[in-house]
Order: sequence, then structure tokens, then C-alpha cells
Amino acid sequence: MKMQRVALVCFLVGLSSVAGAAEVKIKMLTNGPDKEMLVFDPMFAKVKVGDTVVFEPLEKAGHTSISLLVPEGATPWKAAADTQIKVKIEKQGVYLVACDLHKTMGMVAVIQAGKPVNLAEAKKKAAEESAHMLKNKDRYEKLLGMVK
Repeated sequence: MKMQRVALVCFLVGLSSVAGAAEVKIKMLTNGPDKEMLVFDPMFAKVKVGDTVVFEPLEKAGHTSISLLVPEGATPWKAAADTQIKVKIEKQGVYLVACDLHKTMGMVAVIQAGKPVNLAEAKKKAAEESAHMLKNKDRYEKLLGMVK
């Protein structure tokens, strides 16, 4: 009987951690809702550690989702063009995201999970990436300004 209680408690604890995780959808768009071209929608997402972020291409335009910076210990990702990818957020911090094909046009996003423990590193990497952009050079700066 005692073993059954232990098993039940373990099951319920595991179930509660799964039940608390959310799935956050980010669209990859050629034309965004605010008439901006080449965007992730939303461009800034605040999530919890354990959540899954789903990057959805809504058209065949060569959009991808790649991580340019992840917190220490997190797994980087790179999706093929026009392919949905699900990314489990494993560590707290700031994640810099881009469309590989369109990052020079400023198609970027920022994800914050928990505390921004790597914010200084994210700002440095964002500045390096922004220097190579032809358009929307200030997009990362604006998005990182939303990190709290």
C-alpha cells in the first residue's frame, strides 16, 4: 500500500509539471499584422522554462527559425526552410532568434524565459548581428528593451 502511494505521488508530481507547461506559437510572416515586412509574430515572447515555442511558417517564403544565442546549457536549434519547429525552452534567460534567409532584413525575435541571466551577452550578440542588417537595424535593440 505504501509503495502505491509513493507511485501515485510521483505520478501526480510529474503530471503537475507537464500541466504547467504551455505551447506558445510564433508565426513566420512575409507581411506582418502591422504592415511590417519579414517578421515573427510576435517578435517578443515571454515564456516560462518548460514551455514549448512553436515556430510556424504560414507561407512558402523560405522562412526559418534559428537560434543565434541561447542561455548556457540550452540547446540551440536550426529549422529547415518553410518547416515548423517546436523548441522546448530548457533554461532561463534570453534567446535571440532569426530567420536565416531574412536576418539581414531584420527578421528577428527575442524570447525571454524567467530571469534574463544572459542579457549582457544577448545585447552584445544583438549588436553584432544588427551591424550586418540592411533594414530594421534597431529591431533587436527595441525587442531587448522589452526584457524585464
